[in-house]
Amino acid sequence: MTLFKQIAIMLSIFLVIILTTVLTLNFQSANTSVQDRLYEDAKNTASSLSLSLGSANGDVSMMSTMINANFDSGNYLIISLVDVDDVLLYERTAESEYSEVPTWFLENVTIEAPVASANVSAGWSQVGILNVQSDVAFAYKQLYTILMNLLISFGLITIIALIVLYSILAAILKPLKEVQKQAEAVGRNEFIFQKNIPKTKEFKEVVLGMNKMVSKVKAMFDKGNAELKRQKELEYIDPTTKLRNRKYLIDKLPEYLKIDAASKGGVNIMTSLSGLVEANEQIGHRDVDQLFNDIATIFRNNAQIYEDPLIARMNGTEFSILLPDCPSVNGLAIAEGISRDAGKAIAKYELDADVVFISLGVYQYNYKQNIGQLLSGSDNALAQAKFKDSKIHLDKSLEDEEVMGKDDWRAVINKAIDTNSFEFVSWTAVDSKAKKIAHHALSLTMQADDKKYFYGQFMASANQIGLSSKIYQNIMRMMFKSPDMKLKNNVCSIRLSFEYMDMRETYTELSDLLKTYAYQLPFKLILEIPDKMFRQNSTQIQEYKALFEKYNIDMGIYEFIGESDDYQYLQDLRPVYIKGEPSYFLSQSDQALSALRLITDTVGISLIATGVMSMEALEKLQAKDIYVIQGRVTEMIELV
Repeated sequence: MTLFKQIAIMLSIFLVIILTTVLTLNFQSANTSVQDRLYEDAKNTASSLSLSLGSANGDVSMMSTMINANFDSGNYLIISLVDVDDVLLYERTAESEYSEVPTWFLENVTIEAPVASANVSAGWSQVGILNVQSDVAFAYKQLYTILMNLLISFGLITIIALIVLYSILAAILKPLKEVQKQAEAVGRNEFIFQKNIPKTKEFKEVVLGMNKMVSKVKAMFDKGNAELKRQKELEYIDPTTKLRNRKYLIDKLPEYLKIDAASKGGVNIMTSLSGLVEANEQIGHRDVDQLFNDIATIFRNNAQIYEDPLIARMNGTEFSILLPDCPSVNGLAIAEGISRDAGKAIAKYELDADVVFISLGVYQYNYKQNIGQLLSGSDNALAQAKFKDSKIHLDKSLEDEEVMGKDDWRAVINKAIDTNSFEFVSWTAVDSKAKKIAHHALSLTMQADDKKYFYGQFMASANQIGLSSKIYQNIMRMMFKSPDMKLKNNVCSIRLSFEYMDMRETYTELSDLLKTYAYQLPFKLILEIPDKMFRQNSTQIQEYKALFEKYNIDMGIYEFIGESDDYQYLQDLRPVYIKGEPSYFLSQSDQALSALRLITDTVGISLIATGVMSMEALEKLQAKDIYVIQGRVTEMIELV
C-alpha cells in the first residue's frame, strides 16, 4: 500500500470518527430536547385546560366539550379527568400512527412522553385531576426528520472534507510520486532527471540524491558510449581510406555465412595494388595515400549497384569487396569496371602502368562456406589474376549438389505451413559461472513426408524462395495458440529475422496474437531481433518495444558486432542481452570490451557468446568475463 493511501485512510477514518461522534451527540441532544418538549407541551396544556375546566363549575358535559376541543387541536395520546375519589369522569384517547417512520428507527430509538397533571377547581371546591400525555408518534416523526437532515448535512460535509483532504495530500505528496517514478525508472535502467525540486526538506534531499545518482550513471553510460565509438574507429575503420578494415570483415562475415542467411551467396572481389614501393619513390607518400582514396571511391561507385556492399581494406595493398546476391557474370563486369577506372586514376599520377597496376580476383562464394574457405578462395583467385594479362581472374566455390530444387522446396515448405508441421526444439544458454541455465533458445524442425528437417536444412532454401516470413508467421501463431507446456515456468527465446520483423503486417499480426494469447503463455518469452534492426532505433522498433513491454515480453539482440555509429539505442531500447559470435568478443581489445561492458552494465544488459564449440574457447571467453554461452560446449558443463 502506498504512503498516500496509508495517510489518506488513516485521516479518513479519523475524520469519519469525529463527524460520527458529533452527529451522535447532536442526535442525542435533539432526542432529549424533543422529550422535554413533549412534557412541556403536556404540562402547559394541563395547566391552561384545568383553568378552563374550573369555569364549568363541575358540569361534566361542558368539561368534556372543552377537553375534546383541546384534544382535536393538538397532538395528544390521552387526556383524562378523574374526580377526587379517582373515579374517571371523562377520557379522550388516540391511536399512535407510525406509518411515516421506519421500523428500524422505532426499534432503536426510545422516546417517552411523561404524563402532566393539574388540579381542576371550581372556586374553593376541587373538582378533580386533569392528566395530559402527548403523542410520541409526532415526536418520532420530528426526530426521524432531524436524523435524516443530520445525515445528509454531515454526509455532504464528509464528502467535501475528504475531497479537500485528498487534494491537500496529493499536493503535499506529489514530489514523492515523482520520486517513486524516478526510482521505478532507475529499476528499469532508465535515466530520468527530476527538474522540479520539492520544498519539503526530506523530499528535497531524496530528490537531489536521486538526481545525483542518475547523473553519475548517465555520465558512465556516455563515457562508455564515447569510448566504444572511439574504439570502433580504431578497430574497424582504415584511417587513410575510411573504408572498413580486415577485422570488421571477419566480424561481419558470419552474417552472410550462416544457414539462415538472407543471401545464398555472391562474389567477393579481392584486389591488390602492385608497385607501391615505386609509387612512393616517384610521387611521395601523400600522393600515394590520395591514390588509395581515389581507388576507394572507385570501389564504392562500382559496388553501389548492389545493396549493402561490404568494402574493406585488408592490409596496405589489398582490398576486399563483398557483393551478396551478385552473380559471377556481374562480378566480372564490376571487376572490369574497377580495373578500367583504377587504370585511369593511376595514369593521372603519371605512374608506369606496367609497374603500378591493380589485380582483381573474383571469387563466387556460397553461404555454406566458412570464413577461412571464403578468404582462401578469394586469395587464390587474386594470385591467379596477377599472372593474367587482364589482371582479372574468376574462381567459383564447389557447391554441394542440392537435394531438391526450388520448386520441390516450395512444395514441401508450403505443405508444412498449411498443415502446421513445425515443431520447436530447445537449446540451452548456460551461465558457465553459476552452472545454471540462463534461458532456453528455441529452434525449429519441419516434418514433411515422414522426414524431419532441421532448421539448417530448410531455412536457407526458404529464404531463397521467399517463404521464410511465412514460416515465422506460422510458428508465432503456433507458439501463442498452442504453447509447449513442457516449457512451463521457464525463460525461452526465439530468434526472428530482419525480413519478418521489417514487414508492416508483422506488427499488426503480433498485436492481435498478444492481445488474445499473451497472458496465457506458460513461459517467459524473449524475442531476439538482429542488431541490424535494433541499431536503427527507428519508430518501427520503438513501436515493437512498446508493444512487447505491454505484455511483459523482453527483447534481445543477436548478430552484434558493435558497428553502430552511436550506442544510445542500447539505453533507449534496453534489450535484456546482446548475443555475438565468440570471434567478436575474443578479437576485441581490452579497451573496447571494457567500454562495451561499461555501457551494458549501466543499463543492465547481459553479454552472451553463441556458437561456442570447445572448452578452450569457453576458457578464453571467461578470461574476458563472458560467462553466458550457447553452443555445443554447454553439453560439457555440469549444471547444479
